[in-house]
Amino acid sequence: MAASGRGGAGARGSERADVPPDETMAIGYYGFLATRVAPQRLLATAARRAVRGAWNRLAPPLAPPPERLLAVLGCDAPPALATLLARPRPARPAWTAGALRRALERHAPGEVARTVARADAAAEGRLTVYGRVVDARRADGGLDWQRDFVHGGWFVGWAPSGALPPAPELDVKMAWALARGEQWVALAQGAVLDPRHGDDLAAALATSVQDFVRANPVGHGVHWTSAMEAAIRAWNLTVALWILSFRRREPDPALAVDAVRLLVATGRFVLAHLEDDTAVPNNHLVTDWVGLLACAGALPEWPEAPRWRALAVDGLRRAIAEQVNEDGTSFEGSVAYQRFSLELYVAGLLLAHAARTGLGRGYARRLAGLFGATRALLSSSGELPQLGDNDSGHVLAVAARGATEGGYLLPLGAALLRDPSLLVRPGAGDAVEVAWLLGPAALEWVAGARPGPAPRSAVFRDGGFHALRRGPVEAFVSCGPNGQRGIGGHNHNDKLALELFVAGVRAVCDPGMPVYGRDPALRDAFRSTRAHATAVVDGLEQAPLVPGRIFALPEAAGARVVAFSSGEEADHLAGEHRGFVPRAGVVHRRELWAAEAGLVAVDRILGRGTHAIELRWPLASTRARLRRVTGAEAAALARLALLARLRRPVDPEHAVEVPLGGAGRLLVAFACPAGLVPELGPALRARGYGELEDASAILLAGPVACPAALATLFLHLPAEERSPTS
Repeated sequence: MAASGRGGAGARGSERADVPPDETMAIGYYGFLATRVAPQRLLATAARRAVRGAWNRLAPPLAPPPERLLAVLGCDAPPALATLLARPRPARPAWTAGALRRALERHAPGEVARTVARADAAAEGRLTVYGRVVDARRADGGLDWQRDFVHGGWFVGWAPSGALPPAPELDVKMAWALARGEQWVALAQGAVLDPRHGDDLAAALATSVQDFVRANPVGHGVHWTSAMEAAIRAWNLTVALWILSFRRREPDPALAVDAVRLLVATGRFVLAHLEDDTAVPNNHLVTDWVGLLACAGALPEWPEAPRWRALAVDGLRRAIAEQVNEDGTSFEGSVAYQRFSLELYVAGLLLAHAARTGLGRGYARRLAGLFGATRALLSSSGELPQLGDNDSGHVLAVAARGATEGGYLLPLGAALLRDPSLLVRPGAGDAVEVAWLLGPAALEWVAGARPGPAPRSAVFRDGGFHALRRGPVEAFVSCGPNGQRGIGGHNHNDKLALELFVAGVRAVCDPGMPVYGRDPALRDAFRSTRAHATAVVDGLEQAPLVPGRIFALPEAAGARVVAFSSGEEADHLAGEHRGFVPRAGVVHRRELWAAEAGLVAVDRILGRGTHAIELRWPLASTRARLRRVTGAEAAALARLALLARLRRPVDPEHAVEVPLGGAGRLLVAFACPAGLVPELGPALRARGYGELEDASAILLAGPVACPAALATLFLHLPAEERSPTS
């Protein structure tokens, strides 16, 4: 979920790829867009943006005064509104708080304690902001909503949202994380599960919502710069109020007034700033529809709610057809955004069902495809590979989840679609979302369901991400067209790059993404060819990184899979890209063989002449070391080399050992042209958005006469087979 500002500080994180940064870039970029988007649509988009902007200046969306709110809803005073809001909405759950608690205690031991602890932390103002726990309280006890706790500064809360003073040293996403309302969900969960302090946690929820409303009036400050962020906030507020209704008690009257005002204001704001005014609408628009549907579901009595619901339902149907490929992958060009998109469409389905509104068979089919592709792209540890952008996007906030965590999606999909084949292991140990969103009966069903067969190697040509699997070896490969109809807003120059997991441990890694709009140069460095596990020729990029356009990477490499097969000894994948052809005259082709013992990668630089080649393998570990190969290891490497029919012998003098913890070690060896000797050096990687940490990287670099073949062999050395090194 990239930043999506409309002006001032908010615009620095914008994902609006169709707005030119300057006059010199406008012609070239719009020329590219014209090859991807019909000119009529570009004109209609520009007209819609202009008309909407003018209308919002004349009639800005605002929260109704409390008196008007009460009159429209037929309530004579706030207590009457609290009575109205006490009716469970969007729908009454078919279970009680006690039944939920018993189901969690039975199938997810320790989860009740974890949930209550998370609620207690939220009540104390201790929130998690992109992997960091911060004390987010102001001196007077409320939350410091305008603060970037990571970089140490504040956005201006009193300024109009469309004209915030520049704050280039700050990251708007850090402030936005405070106001998405995940802590409201946590407080509601704690209020339901904690019999001793439930009243205190419910009061803390009321205080927090009221504090947000007073500190962030509509149209002012950083939290009204993005329709997407407002929509996520509305969804989480709706979920929090729904969970709170499990207690069968009326909410605080003051909370009822402020919550309803916030929902009405958000529905109006999202509709007024709908993110359908880009050349190729993306996940932002999907989030807008979910937020609009949440506002309608939480307050069906409001006169504008039927229109919000109708627009959102129609919008979600169109979005899933346009933004989910036939092979079940998201069109975003990022595996992390596959998770985010899936959560969004699940949220939309839950809201539509609660409103007794169908989304149609087409929606169900695409959603099933999303779940199926996600299953194929999950490692055995339940982690998703980090290919393309990752801003740790998360919508289903009933449990804290890591930036690349994805195993919890499969029980949810199985229960939602009643498809046990989505499960990969028995039991309901990772099904917290099922319990809260679908109830104890669904959790019981998951616990007794029979899992499907183990995931196998898979190719997703539409999405451009692929999986090779054999035993403990799992390689996830990027090879295909850029997403978002070629705009590539969340793509990296990572064609033919891979992440390698061995026995569930991430060994070869993608660099991730530490920043969006705050530091364009750093963003470009992390999405460059040189940052990834692939080859660089003559220092070139696979596709040009357009200066000043941080959310565009126009399709230029022409990456494609040329072969895929599953044999008795190994699974094989071959792909190539032509990104270096215009400037260097060479094609990069990579062939991969995954076997029980390890992985072989052969990089072929197809062309003529001598070229400067860099082959890089980023590693998640900082404890890798250079060493010689033992005799037993040499024999095992020779057997692995037979899969690729290598003509050049493996270099026994220069190998790299990578520790894998309890899974043993990974030995990386090479069979490359003379002069290419591996070097091991420090590197950085982002485990999630903004979470930079030390890593390391193997580099082989030098002039190479082409055509040439560079082979890298990854041999798994299980812990029980450790042999002495020489």
